[in-house]
Amino acid sequence: MQNRRVSYVRITGAVIILILIIFAGDYLVRSSAKKNNRNENLTVTTEDPPQETTSVTVPAVGSFADGDGIVRPEIDEQKYKKLLKNAGELGVGELVLVNKDYSYKFQDISSVLVKMASKMDTKTYKLSYNTHEVQQAVMEPFNNMMADFFSAYNTRDLTIVTSHVPYADQNAQYVVPADPELLSGDLEMAPGYSEHHSGYALDFKLVSDTGKISSFDGTGSFAWISENSYKYGFVIRYPEGKEAVTGVKANPAHFRYVGVPHSYIMHENGFTLEEYLNDLKKNVFGYEHLNYSLYGYEYEIYYVPAEDNETEVPVPIDESYNVSGNNYDGYVVTICRKSSESGSDAEVTGTVTSSPVVSTPAVSTASAGM
Repeated sequence: MQNRRVSYVRITGAVIILILIIFAGDYLVRSSAKKNNRNENLTVTTEDPPQETTSVTVPAVGSFADGDGIVRPEIDEQKYKKLLKNAGELGVGELVLVNKDYSYKFQDISSVLVKMASKMDTKTYKLSYNTHEVQQAVMEPFNNMMADFFSAYNTRDLTIVTSHVPYADQNAQYVVPADPELLSGDLEMAPGYSEHHSGYALDFKLVSDTGKISSFDGTGSFAWISENSYKYGFVIRYPEGKEAVTGVKANPAHFRYVGVPHSYIMHENGFTLEEYLNDLKKNVFGYEHLNYSLYGYEYEIYYVPAEDNETEVPVPIDESYNVSGNNYDGYVVTICRKSSESGSDAEVTGTVTSSPVVSTPAVSTASAGM
């Protein structure tokens, strides 16, 4: 009886060992199968992968050389040439930003300043002084705007009271602001920090033929100017609700020329000049450019970050273009070409008679004394 019990124990032990061996073998088989499957799914090839066109996102600040991740792209010399811009030219052009943070870089703009009295139509608006001067690029679109306004409302009360202001004049009239965080107007702009130094800014008042003077607030018939100025290249520089951005209280009488198509883009997006220039920095040359269609023309806009001393700005070899510094960290290039779908002439709608074609102003880069 004892031997039989021992036999049962031995048999039971053998069965257990056999079961363990079976489970272990099954585990090894399954592990080997999984490994083989992974190897089968891993394809190794020496051929180049297929190329895909993707949108490249680049940083919207800095320069090619300061390590912010922007890589200077190769320039197609069949399409582009290089303009060499020095640091002073950063403050030249229709898109220069002049505010309490960025002072105007005084260049010699005497060759492109014109007397408004010699170019104006006296039947459509007035000047407070015959000595008013502006950049040459301002006169034609401003005259066109005022001619269209006069045709609609038959009044010439709009009067230019401030245009180009030299440093010495701003220094003489400077009033220390009560609240330096939020300026009230031009008199509170420190010398060197007024938009009027650039020759692209205008201030309006209303002066009737009887001599009555009133503020320009953009209401009544004069709302037409506020609502349509962008069609001629002008924007209200200090709009209501943007005080935290501009640092200046809303001023409906202060207009700034930025040119077409920039005025359209700013109008459509509700941009101040600060906001627009910052947004343009997404469109770095060689990456993603901004394209805009208007009046039978196609505009291509891109940003070139400035280098420390000199910057090579790529511009098209055989197309119309404009280059403007932003006055702090780069250049904006605007290319204008006739749309392939347009007729022989640009079709301009409404009463707008100004040409949307960009121009290339010739500005001396010699520094002007203050």
